[in-house]
Amino acid sequence: MALSSHLAKKHEFHPAGAGDLRSPCPVLNALANHGIISRDGRNITANQLKDALKHIGVGIDIRLGLVNSAYAVHDEHSHRGLRNPEQVDDSGIPVLNLDQTGRPHAIEHDVSLSREDRALGDCISPHPGLVEGFLGYPQQDFFTVSHLGRFRKKRYIEQNAKNKVLDFGYRAHIVACAEAALFQGVFGEGVFRRLPVKYAKAVFQEKRLPFNEGWTPRWFALMVPELAMLVLIILYFAS
Repeated sequence: MALSSHLAKKHEFHPAGAGDLRSPCPVLNALANHGIISRDGRNITANQLKDALKHIGVGIDIRLGLVNSAYAVHDEHSHRGLRNPEQVDDSGIPVLNLDQTGRPHAIEHDVSLSREDRALGDCISPHPGLVEGFLGYPQQDFFTVSHLGRFRKKRYIEQNAKNKVLDFGYRAHIVACAEAALFQGVFGEGVFRRLPVKYAKAVFQEKRLPFNEGWTPRWFALMVPELAMLVLIILYFAS
């Protein structure tokens, strides 16, 4: 608890202000709200994002894969990359704004855990009802990996009935399960550790890292082999 209190003081939380840009990813928003990346959500370099992910325990192999893919110039056909052409800072270094993580025909997808589908509303900001539904799903104080997979399946059934233009193919399904796996790997610390609901509440509902609840970053980084195992388990329960 002493370490988590120290981290909370070192990275003081401030909610987003008027004009600040935010992402459909709650973890990126929490990183900005703690000042671990740019608080206004603008002009974030690849190295800054890599350092932020390292700070919360994401391994170098995952960091490189995620960040290098994100900082490529966006291609409408392959759906790769998030940056606009010539999007650089004053030093010529490529940069991204947080809201670009929600650009269409890229990594963002329908059937979010906490956001509405693009065709039905705001796909960037959290939907209070969806957040409450997610946090209440386990009906206990923690999520297991199977909870995350089953909740992903539940969300697909809901949105498939609700959204007549649902865009959620197999690639998006894998991405969505990988997102849940990454969250569990960072905040639940692997396959055999439970993910406390209070940690998820801090990130999804209060838009902050759960330092006050006792969370500290992993001592050993989350690497691809562990993440792959988590993805496979979540895919099994989500299919």
